[in-house]
Amino acid sequence: MNDLEIALKIDVDTHQGLEVGVPRLARMLAAEGVAASFFIAMGPDNSGRAVVRVLRNPGFLKKMRRTRAVRMYGLRTVLSGTLLPARPIALALPGVVRGLKRAGFEVGVHGWDHVRWQDGIDKLGEAGIRAELGEAFEAYRAIFRQRARSFAAPGWRTNALALQVLDSMELSYRSDTRGRTPFRCRVGGQVLDTPEIPTTLPTLDEVMGRADLPNAAAVLEFYLTQFNAGRLNVHTVHAETEGMAELEGFTCLVRALKDRGARFVRLDEAAAGLNGAELPVCEVVRATLPGRAGWVAAQGPDAASASTE
Repeated sequence: MNDLEIALKIDVDTHQGLEVGVPRLARMLAAEGVAASFFIAMGPDNSGRAVVRVLRNPGFLKKMRRTRAVRMYGLRTVLSGTLLPARPIALALPGVVRGLKRAGFEVGVHGWDHVRWQDGIDKLGEAGIRAELGEAFEAYRAIFRQRARSFAAPGWRTNALALQVLDSMELSYRSDTRGRTPFRCRVGGQVLDTPEIPTTLPTLDEVMGRADLPNAAAVLEFYLTQFNAGRLNVHTVHAETEGMAELEGFTCLVRALKDRGARFVRLDEAAAGLNGAELPVCEVVRATLPGRAGWVAAQGPDAASASTE
């Protein structure tokens, strides 16, 4: 693989992910000399409320079984915010969050209440969206004494209101969607200024447990076929997955990619090299992905190509 550029986007959804998974990932990546961008949920860990998804979405129950979620996340996290009190995430462990920047990693915002945003984005309304973002960005400012410049939507879920509100915040970029290449979002006929850098690869929780991927070696070989030279590959990993039970497998992937000459970049570095005027303009659509329950926001066709069809 030549000219292979990879951005690791590490989502931190839970208290345990930040407390346990993040330090493990940071140590491994630092030892390997690999750059990464961490996106941290700033508010309460209400992971236990995901149980409600089981009642609404049978696909989520299948995912919980396939990924062995209780073993992977731990009972404390699975019950957080329901039978057990919700623990704060970023504000409970500010030293861990600050340590990421000191170690040279990028730190961005992954929402306030991850579950509320992911499950209820369309019910929040403009006031609710502004409140979620206001709390999250204020928490970031409290930790770093500076404003955040990047945002990644919980669960890759967003809508027109959220995109427009975030565009008014003058961020360097967002990473809210699944897609092919960096682009600018068109919402209601308006082209937004903030570049969108989508996740381009399937996540581990979407592929683990598949019949054709029976073991860690098969998963590794699968992923090595997913990265493409000549474009920015954005691979989202989770502190609760690759930072914990699946750390060994993820370490093997990082080393294999290094052996193939991959260059790892932070997402903010990738964003700094973008020319907004040259980016494709795309609608944000809703899509379903193999191995993931429910919908995600996704990059639609390029506006120029769509207009000629």
